[in-house]
Amino acid sequence: MSQDASALKERGNELFKARKMSEAASYYEKAEKADPSSPVYPSNLSAALYEAGDYSRCVDAVLRSWKLLETCPEAQPDLVAKLSVRLAKALCHGVSARAITHDLVTRRHDEIWKLQDCATKLTAQGKTKKPDDDFTRVWDDSWIHIESDLKSYNEKREACLQGLSRLPMFCKPLAQEELYFSIGHDPIIDLTAGWLNHPHPLAIDVLPREKLSKLAFLFGGVGDGRHALATVCGLHAAYKNLSKTKRRIFRAHFTLLDIDHSMLARDLCMLLLLHQLNSTSNATIRTEIKATIMYTFIGAVMPSYCYERLQTIIGDLRRRLTATPPELPPWLHVVPESIPAITKTLEHWSKLKKSTSRTLEIHRYMSRLNPPDVSRMGADETRRWNMFITQEREKTKNFLHSATDADLVKIGVIPETVHPSRRRGYLLENMESAVDDYQKMYPFGQVRPIEDLWYQELKVLLPPEELRSRHPGFDNAWETIVTKKELDRTIRREALTHINEEWKPNVTLFAPKYFDPQRYPGGDGYPPLDADVLETAACIDLFNSRTGPNARKQARDSIWILASEACGAFFEEASAALKALADRITLEVLCGGLSEELYKMHAKADTARPKEFPRKYTRMWLSNVPDYVHGPMNTIVYNIPNVQDDPQAALAFNSLANVGAFVDDDEYFHTYTLLTPPEIRRYLGCQVMHPKVTTEVAVLRPLALSRPLTELATQDELKTWLTRVLFNTVLPARSKMGMSKVHVPHNLVAFFGLLLYLHGVGYPSHWLCELLARILSGSVHSDLAPFRGEYPMPISERARRVQPRRVRTDPWLVELETIIATAYYALPFSLAGAIPDDFSRDPCDIVVWEVQVKPTRLFSTQSMFNPVSPYDFRTHLLFYRSDLMGPPAVINHLASIFEGKASPAPGTFFILTSQEHVQYETSIRFRLSRRRVELKMRKEKWSMVAYRNDSGHQATVPVAIEHWALIADSDGDFGLSEPGLASRTAYESALEELD
Repeated sequence: MSQDASALKERGNELFKARKMSEAASYYEKAEKADPSSPVYPSNLSAALYEAGDYSRCVDAVLRSWKLLETCPEAQPDLVAKLSVRLAKALCHGVSARAITHDLVTRRHDEIWKLQDCATKLTAQGKTKKPDDDFTRVWDDSWIHIESDLKSYNEKREACLQGLSRLPMFCKPLAQEELYFSIGHDPIIDLTAGWLNHPHPLAIDVLPREKLSKLAFLFGGVGDGRHALATVCGLHAAYKNLSKTKRRIFRAHFTLLDIDHSMLARDLCMLLLLHQLNSTSNATIRTEIKATIMYTFIGAVMPSYCYERLQTIIGDLRRRLTATPPELPPWLHVVPESIPAITKTLEHWSKLKKSTSRTLEIHRYMSRLNPPDVSRMGADETRRWNMFITQEREKTKNFLHSATDADLVKIGVIPETVHPSRRRGYLLENMESAVDDYQKMYPFGQVRPIEDLWYQELKVLLPPEELRSRHPGFDNAWETIVTKKELDRTIRREALTHINEEWKPNVTLFAPKYFDPQRYPGGDGYPPLDADVLETAACIDLFNSRTGPNARKQARDSIWILASEACGAFFEEASAALKALADRITLEVLCGGLSEELYKMHAKADTARPKEFPRKYTRMWLSNVPDYVHGPMNTIVYNIPNVQDDPQAALAFNSLANVGAFVDDDEYFHTYTLLTPPEIRRYLGCQVMHPKVTTEVAVLRPLALSRPLTELATQDELKTWLTRVLFNTVLPARSKMGMSKVHVPHNLVAFFGLLLYLHGVGYPSHWLCELLARILSGSVHSDLAPFRGEYPMPISERARRVQPRRVRTDPWLVELETIIATAYYALPFSLAGAIPDDFSRDPCDIVVWEVQVKPTRLFSTQSMFNPVSPYDFRTHLLFYRSDLMGPPAVINHLASIFEGKASPAPGTFFILTSQEHVQYETSIRFRLSRRRVELKMRKEKWSMVAYRNDSGHQATVPVAIEHWALIADSDGDFGLSEPGLASRTAYESALEELD
């Protein structure tokens, strides 16, 4: 052994013990070069490479060491045994991770077989310290399964990944609720400029040719389309500044995605109206079209001539979509799978007959210039509102202090009668009343437009001036509002009579769900119309003034802002942009869940979309969809992979549904991810560019993957964190109600999705495999515990520990079977030796079953402050042997069972956190192994019930297995608090690999 080589090896060993595997490997390489005759150096190198997850190079190093040992293996039998086991592990994980190919295994088959054979004989002869079960586990139980099916890992990987993309990642609600948020309320965002108050201009002119032709923007949910149209406008402005050469290269794709088909039908109507606007130069017709778009966009009712135009467009759109192929403008594409639901909505609107007076009666104008009804708020909302009011009063005081006396007299805060020498003293003496007076005149720092007073009187948008003569009494009413700030009874009656007799409801605000008497008392089809429509007009007006010498940053700074003028200018710009970019842009309309559709793209399972459509996007705006789908955890795992690899690429979202529930941004991120924003980079390989989601927006971007292992969480940290994630997935806590309700619907499918994502981030396959192997053993030793409070989860929870004990994971193993079998050949880590003997490995064995069910009770759908709404994503399914127990034996004691309660025994019950379909009053569908159901469960007379995973309410009457129908074929020790203890056994085993 060369002295230089020995010193290099010792330095490598020091680095190995410090878990700096890549650096250790470089020293072992140098040692091997310094003394190529010793098998120790390539052996140690292979150990470091294995720990770093570099399985292909590990195999090479193992076989180099074996070559030096082959002539006399008896001289170092323990080294031969180590090399053999390490080779089998590296082969298993390398093949699963696609780091080792079928060709490589075939090419080196003889070397692999000789080392395996020699090590087996030496062990059988008792010449090694490695126990026999090590060889059985890695060679016979693991590698033999993989080697016999090597080609399938290439041939079936894509199909398995597509199968995984079809498994539901969220717990289902007990009853499906059709969401329809027809009129948005976000400030308008142009993704080429940035996000809200955070300028982040997209420098299109510096993009390389290949990226300039692949610009892509996704809006999910797209809602009323305001951000998509604004981004089209911004893109057009950037396009005009490109050189002629770059213009020829320029191509852009927009994906307008929403889970609500009614919303997409509405957006399509407006897009066709914009297309119609580009087809005429007649000034009157153009004004009518723009008015029709405005009333469709934000109006509760509209003039009859607008209604007729809208109905014509609805009929035209139905005809276009049902043609083969669809007859749409060349820049517009509707994904075929989305068409049936959209046309059904269009048909509903075409036949709808509703009363204008009734529509206006239920329409509440919720002006943001008026304070909200505090009595309707929950505790968290009230706290947040009071904080906001206090901050607003402080801002107003600071403004009044800084204003000149002359300005304060001018705006009416100080009476003119106060002597100039006394004015400042008067202000200080009367500051509180001065603040009150100012905030009445300028609510929340904004000017109250005259049209706001008009709308409070009549609940209709003022028509454009060119069309106002068609409306009896409107000119007189408007002049009266302008001069007197209110309407007298006679003038108001004349205007309302005309509206009730001549105007029509905006049918695009109506959805079939509004006929449901359970959800909407009366069930008369009228939607709840509580909206501040002029807030949208103000946002549009601000967007229109975003550039130029008169650019503004404050909305509602003039009393003369008119919705018709603001909307008219906006739709003019949008239509001109669509016309100019007609052969350079595609607007794709796609109906589906945001993460579900993006994961399909990632898995290449988006077969309904044209192949040339992008699967990665330059920028995405997710609105507040994350509020409902497990927040930034889901966003990072299922959305970030679809962001392009470019420094300017990113996604952004805001929070609206429950923002008042969180103390701050750290608590927001921790509740969903169990991490703080700074930790997300190290654990999840994602940069949080802007974390202020509770007050502004969150902006995230992907980092180049895979990340160096030195920049990621350690194995101990990763296992501790993943243990917390797992425990809180299978036993989620309760949430508060109303606007403080936190939605955490991730199930075990999402947990598996996280593991696959983490492998892509750069974590070695065997780290993830070791974690899963312990779970699959049926129990885990840990000092961590699920959160049992009410969401949101305080950051202090991360430090909580309990007495180490062995918890049960067996209740969730059958669901893991479904997931593993479905995704088997796509898993980037080898579970061949960890899977229980009775598990299926065949994706075709996983099938869909349907059960007709009856409810144990009807859950109230009426109040948002309902703690057990059937629309909460809280369903779990319990399967159990009905001859041994009833549902309460598990549901009422699940926390204790998890903590180690021996009864009911493993194998007598299990739980599914994912379901294909749930309607607790009629039917439930789920996936299970056909073999398991037919050969085991049917003989043992199993039954099934649905229950809520937070309150434990049983939702359905038990259904015995003989009533299940097959409806479709298939398309350990970790988490301990002491540093380093979490993976001590695994780590000490790794150290033993060194010589």
